[in-house]
Amino acid sequence: MSAETTYKQILKQHGWKPLAVMIFVWLMYQLWFDQTGIFANISMKEQIENQREINIAKQARNQVLLEEINALKSGMGSIESKARKELGMIKKDETYFIVVEKIKGLKK
Repeated sequence: MSAETTYKQILKQHGWKPLAVMIFVWLMYQLWFDQTGIFANISMKEQIENQREINIAKQARNQVLLEEINALKSGMGSIESKARKELGMIKKDETYFIVVEKIKGLKK
């Protein structure tokens, strides 16, 4: 056997290993760092949880607004109450009082 035949046999036996390593590295890269990899999956789960919290808060706000709309549709009493509280409106011939509390520690 010559050195060249031995070299060819070694190449036949071990020539596939660099290709296998390259394929393995490529698959590991896809598993960990690709758009559908593990790190992207973890990041997406965090984004989903944050969005879920935002959605819950918006649903609660929407529910309050729906209740307010139904109250406004139901009659003038709620409209009058809202005008009094938020706009400071009063009825004709009505007296409006402002009560100011004395601040402790303040001398006159």
